[in-house]
Amino acid sequence: MQALEKSIAWLISNLRTNDFAELFNTQLASTRMRAGVCISGCRNNGISVLPPNYREASHDPDVVFMAKFVPDSNTGQFLDDSGVRRGVWLEKIDRLKSKNKILLLDYTDNHFSKDNIVGEFYREIKSSVSGLILPSEKMKDNIRGEWAGFTKVISEPVEVDFIDPDRPKTDYNDMTALWFGHNSNLPYLLNYMATSMHKCPPKRLVILTNNMPTEVVKEGAKMAPKGMKINLGEWSKDAMRKAAKASHYALIPSNKDDPRKSGVSPGRLLTSLALGLPVIAEPLHSYLPFKDFFAFTDSENAEELAENPSVYHGRVKEAQRKIQQRFTIEAIEKEWVNVASKFLHCSEL
Repeated sequence: MQALEKSIAWLISNLRTNDFAELFNTQLASTRMRAGVCISGCRNNGISVLPPNYREASHDPDVVFMAKFVPDSNTGQFLDDSGVRRGVWLEKIDRLKSKNKILLLDYTDNHFSKDNIVGEFYREIKSSVSGLILPSEKMKDNIRGEWAGFTKVISEPVEVDFIDPDRPKTDYNDMTALWFGHNSNLPYLLNYMATSMHKCPPKRLVILTNNMPTEVVKEGAKMAPKGMKINLGEWSKDAMRKAAKASHYALIPSNKDDPRKSGVSPGRLLTSLALGLPVIAEPLHSYLPFKDFFAFTDSENAEELAENPSVYHGRVKEAQRKIQQRFTIEAIEKEWVNVASKFLHCSEL
């Protein structure tokens, strides 16, 4: 009898459909640029991939990647979002374990150590896990006390076309700074607007994020530099690209001492540089390999960049050359495919 074709699948929270297309277009970068890139790479290389959350009785994956488990919102807007997600996922994971199949966690935060319901879930499934896929070397350091098994660091790719930093743009009388990111990162920007940005403010700040936190931004604007215009918009790849072309530099304020940011990937920094933007950013651990190409927040270099971004154009071009060598979608797809192939074809696992 001919053996059935081996397959992989993903467990992903907060999807509205079982369609692959949703993965490739979602605003959530961790889904789009991790699960989405893995799936597109595997499909492009002839590996069978079941639909997200593999719901049919006939679906029997050999390797399952699990994205971050998010407790139900009980709003009904997502699949398995009415108090049942935990049970549905545990049942699938138990079935994998009973058949000696593989569960790999896309582990973007140290959930094993969290003292909350998400941490409880991860500790409950820990004995069923065969390996962790990590976003950064720092995360690998963070989990040494929690995990001694297989790990693989895979960063997020740069998903945008590269833009020349010397492109024509408005003069510095309309100096424009761009911030983009998930709204969970917005408090760092609001704090920056109320403090460091006062030293050398732009004329205009463009904010692109999800869920349009209009009232939150209005409150933050009260503490921002006087006269600075703030344009808030919904994030999309197209909106980000258009905003980048009209901006002079990018901002990525954060807090390197915040445990929530320990181990994050360098994705936003690399994307900003690929978009042709000089960058003022918090020196997060994963950003340090690129420290020569951006200005640290609250530094003299940051003030110099904010006054004259063109002094960093040469550095941006050099960074783009390095990014094109290592962080293209094709390069990162290959890393995911290598992991999937390893576990699909390693009979000992």
